[in-house]
Amino acid sequence: MASFDTPTQESSTMALPGLARALVAAGKLGQRAAEDLYKKAQSSRSSFIAELTGSGAVSASDMAHTMSTAFAAPLLDLDAIDAERLPKGLLDPKICADYRIVVLSKRNNRLMVATADPADLGAAEKIKFATQMGVDWV
Repeated sequence: MASFDTPTQESSTMALPGLARALVAAGKLGQRAAEDLYKKAQSSRSSFIAELTGSGAVSASDMAHTMSTAFAAPLLDLDAIDAERLPKGLLDPKICADYRIVVLSKRNNRLMVATADPADLGAAEKIKFATQMGVDWV
């Protein structure tokens, strides 16, 4: 007969989103601070990025450079992009606002999308479902 070990106490660390794990691994944010910010974001129904930058725990520049390195994604300065030249109508503006993304271009059956969180698989799945196209993160 098999016996099962049941944990007697809750694990001391929680599962963090990819963005938080990357910042902790890079030494930009402590494990405990990341957990606290993640819990706060969940309870206030806001994004982890909004809580992170709002708290001042990590600067937007540090976060962008760390994410670019951790996810091997190019770093893009949105101030350098002419919004008038971006493609229109490829993705619902509500999805863009909810996930903080900008569609940069469409090539074949794929969208090139700028995002603040390249680890957000929910956003990628939502875009794929809404457009029936693949997604390349920038």
